[in-house]
Parts: sequence; C-alpha cells; structure tokens
Amino acid sequence: MAATPISRSQSRLDLIRVEAEDQVALNGLLWEPQAGSDSLVLMVPGGTTGAALFPAHDYSPLGSALIENGYAFLLSNLRASYNNPYAEYAEAVKDIAAFVAYAKSKGYARIAILGISLGGPRMAQYMAERNEPAVKAVGFIASIPSPYLEFQIRGSEAEKRRLEEMLAHARELIAQGKGQEPVGFENWFPEGLSLMGTAKSIISFFGAPSDPGTPSSIKYGPKIRVPALVIHGEKDELSLPPNAQKIYDSLTASPQRDLVWVKGASHFLTPGPLAESYARLTVAWLVKNFPVSPRR
Repeated sequence: MAATPISRSQSRLDLIRVEAEDQVALNGLLWEPQAGSDSLVLMVPGGTTGAALFPAHDYSPLGSALIENGYAFLLSNLRASYNNPYAEYAEAVKDIAAFVAYAKSKGYARIAILGISLGGPRMAQYMAERNEPAVKAVGFIASIPSPYLEFQIRGSEAEKRRLEEMLAHARELIAQGKGQEPVGFENWFPEGLSLMGTAKSIISFFGAPSDPGTPSSIKYGPKIRVPALVIHGEKDELSLPPNAQKIYDSLTASPQRDLVWVKGASHFLTPGPLAESYARLTVAWLVKNFPVSPRR
C-alpha cells in the first residue's frame, strides 16, 4: 500500500529558517495541524550529512499520523548537510537547540525529539548537555550507539582492523596539523557505499569512544530523564538488533523506557508497509507517553 500523503485540509506545511546560536542558518519543514496544540515532535535526521530528506526514508506516514493525532511535526536539516566533508559531529547540538528554540517561539511548550539512526546519538547528547525542560519525551528510531560502536558488532575482524588503521592515519594527520587532509573508508555500508571527509571530520563522526567529541548514545543515555522509546527493525542490516538493546539498557534514568520491535523492518523507513508500521507504533507510544494538550 502506498504511503498516505499529509492532507492539506488537516495541516499546513512550511519551509522554515532558523538561526543557531553561532549564527549558522538552517532550514526545516514544519507541518502544523489546523487545530492548535502546544505539542510538537522534532525529528533529528541521521547520516553524516544530517539531511532532512533522505530517499530511503519515507516520513509521510509518520507526519500523517502525527497530524491526525494533533501534533505538529518539525523535520530538521542540520548544518552538516551544507558542508559535509568538513562537518564536525558535535555541532549538531547547536542545530537541535536552534530548532527547539524555534518551536518554543511558535508556542509549542511541549516537545518530543525523535532521532533516526545517527540522529539518536545527536539527540542524546543534546538532552544531556542542554537539559531543556520543554522536552518531555524522546525516541530512538533505527538508531545506533555510534558509528564506531555499531561497526564493532557488524564488521568482520578484518574490517575492524581496517577501520583502526584508517582512524590511526586520521589521528596522525591531525597531530601533524593536517586535519583538513582527506581520508576515506571503502565499503562502510552494507550496500557497498563508501565515506570520505577530512581527517578531523572523520574522527569526529567515526572515532572510538576514547577520541574526544565522538558520538555515543550509550554515554549520554543515563542522563535522559524523560520517557524514552527505542524502536528498531527486526531485520535492521546496518544497526544490528543488539544495538537497540544497548541503547535501551543505557536509559537507566528514564521514568518510562520501552523497546519496540518492527516486524520485518530494515534500517530504513522504506516506503509502504514498513514506514507505516514505524509510524503507527511510534505515534501509539507518543499518544500514551506524550499526549497532546490544547494550546493555552
């Protein structure tokens, strides 16, 4: 069954512009239901680019379900998408803060943040560092603890040695003052896709836990003190299922944590039944743990 588009009679869609605290301009897509509420769901994208629109993910079923239940839906586009080879992972915290500030300025006093894939660690670090009281719930969708940590589960011993060699080379370039030199890694993804960036950027995204500033939802998970959803595909080929369990286990301070499996789903919100299953289960959890309230 094809994904159901968001009805214009039920919502309004706007391309928005926000400015981060360091004056970097960002864009996003905001869907708002006709009936006003004070509840908004912010999606933090994955991938090193942090691009809002990624062909493998169909967000329309999730958007439709959120609108039908009275939530606004804000899909953020991170600065890494504009300058990816030179991007640094930790900059995403500033970007998320900018979108949260925008939502609050629009009258949304209650916010839930969803992080998909690498968006999960981005969201976890934001939650730990900013402690924003308006954020009342979070969700990890097909998430990873970090690129390095998920690769320790998915990669062969030979591939893991190759990763360590690449990281050692990147660290050496940085130590020599050559952090802007290009570094690549072939066949990172199961589809055979490769990655490339500056030595400094590669370390920031793909470095080990001992490297400063690298992703880790496991590190920041214990600092999340709001209801948390971990929703994961049973057949996720990139973030293998043990990753979901590790993320769930780290959420020790959450007053309500749930691990939900999507039957037959891969790493992606694939258009059709799988994206619809992700949407149905995610929104059902939000309705229970982050119910809509009318705007005052």
